[in-house]
Amino acid sequence: MKESAILEDLEKIAGQHKIRITTANLKKYAYFMKSGLCRVRGEYRVILDKHLHLSEKIDVLIDALQHFDVEAAPLDPVVRRLLEKKPQSEQPELFHPGTKTHSAAAVN
Repeated sequence: MKESAILEDLEKIAGQHKIRITTANLKKYAYFMKSGLCRVRGEYRVILDKHLHLSEKIDVLIDALQHFDVEAAPLDPVVRRLLEKKPQSEQPELFHPGTKTHSAAAVN
């Protein structure tokens, strides 16, 4: 499966979970900001640096989607394996989806 197809599948899954994906030039900001999952006005959003390589964008989306229940969704076997690659215990505890509680470091 091509990386572009994987990215497209991950974007569809994000859409099914009402996660908005935004691409921005993060290098133009004076403060340090990395691509990742955050909440803006109660809405989940993945912010992707436009300078990331395709494989890096895939990694960011995988990390973000691992915070959500994607088990019920019909997934391509390759995408399912990618989503299962990182055990839950290795994921940073940024916030709890479905609640209003999260740390100030929600943009990772």
